[in-house]
Amino acid sequence: MIRAIFLLLLFASTLKAQLLQDPVSKAQITLGLTNLYQYDFKESTAIFNSLKAKYPRHPAPYLLLAMQWEQQYFPLKDHPAQSRLYLTHLEKAYELAQQQYDEDETNLEASFFCTASLGFLAAYEADEQNFMKVVSYAKKAYSFLKIGLQNTEKQPEFLYSTGMYNYYSVAYPELHPVLKPFMFLFQDGNKRLGLNQLEAGTRKTTFVKNESLFYMGYVQNKYEGNPLRALAYNQILSENFPNNHWYLLQRAELLTLAGKFEEAEPFIDKMEALKSPYYSGAACTLRGMREEVERKDLRKAEYWYAKSIHFPFEERLTKDIRGLAYLGLARISYREKKYHLFRKYLKQSADFIEYKNSLIEYKRLNHGK
Repeated sequence: MIRAIFLLLLFASTLKAQLLQDPVSKAQITLGLTNLYQYDFKESTAIFNSLKAKYPRHPAPYLLLAMQWEQQYFPLKDHPAQSRLYLTHLEKAYELAQQQYDEDETNLEASFFCTASLGFLAAYEADEQNFMKVVSYAKKAYSFLKIGLQNTEKQPEFLYSTGMYNYYSVAYPELHPVLKPFMFLFQDGNKRLGLNQLEAGTRKTTFVKNESLFYMGYVQNKYEGNPLRALAYNQILSENFPNNHWYLLQRAELLTLAGKFEEAEPFIDKMEALKSPYYSGAACTLRGMREEVERKDLRKAEYWYAKSIHFPFEERLTKDIRGLAYLGLARISYREKKYHLFRKYLKQSADFIEYKNSLIEYKRLNHGK
């Protein structure tokens, strides 16, 4: 998820900008973000629009509105009009931030907003599998990102962006080799250092604490193969923002992967109640895992897995869960000696899995075919 390298919500971490010198505006940003994470979009929209009216030449309101669009109209690919407006907001945020930076290259906030807006644009293209555009945006963002890499001690809010860069600049190309030839353009990362910085970000940051918590859980599950450790970070988010769909999905998945099936059940029920095909498909997969692993009912497990693959998946948040369904179908087919189906499902799973534990499972099954 290249988005994690660039998701730099650091617009409230410097003392220079007019907007952030205003305690009323700072309080508005904090309240707006709280409403956003809690999915009170009517309230957050009103706050962000009021900031845009008060600061029409500042990039913050445009970036905030883009952030909201990303969650409110998830996934953006299903909402073309909002998707276009999302890109417009990001391009405007970058334009205004670039103007501020050109006027004063010591303006840390301007560099933050340049990195953030370019990062979201790169992440959007990554979801669309447009990797050349990803590299183009990444190159532009990197000159600004380096400022954060050099200022972690001075400003704790940099722990998030620096930790994400150090970790993902190594982890992401490992999963997507097409990007490796371009990595010479960037400073070498360090996964262990990145993890330590990101973990510190969950404790020491203010404005990017939620991002640090979410991606610490994501990294621990996807790349480190430790869903149980990831749960501790997600629990904080789930308790503070029980209406957030992304945090709900993460909790249900992590509990299931950690073998806490009974605890996962109410969260899976909530996912299905959303009436979204993406969350419903993920819920079916998680139900299938309980039937297969805990209850040993292969017939019911196969039913849920087969049902899940008829729902659409989303590139960033549910693609790996689709892979879990195919792996489950492969295991069941093998046990039932339906080897032609086993080979079919195993091959299909390879198009979806990126989780460390899923890749290990794939190799185990492939070796035993």
